[in-house]
Amino acid sequence: MARLAQLGRNSSRAVPAFLLTVCVALAAACTSSSGSDNEKDKAASPTATAAPSKSATLDPAEAAKAEALAAYKGYWTELPKAFAVPAIEGTDLKRYAAAGALNKAMETVANLKTNGRVMTGQPVVSNATVTGAELEKKTPNVSVSACLDISKWKITDKKTGRPAPVASSPVSKYVVTSLVERWDGSWMVLKYELHADQPC
Repeated sequence: MARLAQLGRNSSRAVPAFLLTVCVALAAACTSSSGSDNEKDKAASPTATAAPSKSATLDPAEAAKAEALAAYKGYWTELPKAFAVPAIEGTDLKRYAAAGALNKAMETVANLKTNGRVMTGQPVVSNATVTGAELEKKTPNVSVSACLDISKWKITDKKTGRPAPVASSPVSKYVVTSLVERWDGSWMVLKYELHADQPC
């Protein structure tokens, strides 16, 4: 966790601070992430009698939650791409993140550039679950909780490709919670929070 806590600071040992305050999702993971992971759309096989389509039988609220989780997964798919360059350009991160989540990602990218670092490997976001939903509001939103594993997501020196000297942490998997809102028909990760005191 200490490894992640340092990136927000402009130092040679910087680590993604945005992940500490979080998000994210990005984000999942991270990527695996975006907890939005676990979505499986199975096409109905044709039969002699017309089978009801999934869209026709799926409750509107459940459909909205599924769409939010898909966007969450997209966030954690694109976030590692941005940190691996580091640059937001060339990724679809802005399609899945806005407000605080996007700002934190941009700050982390800037810090990585300043310190000559990149992030290699992939975070893994599992068990993404909608823990709350306010779908009747003017701006619908859902809360998502997931397990973020950063053990394979490393900060490295861009020139040498060697691991950057950062503080180690005994915890590499912990709970991350996020707020996802629907803006103009698209679901976006607005903010996230890492819970280093809640290993998973």
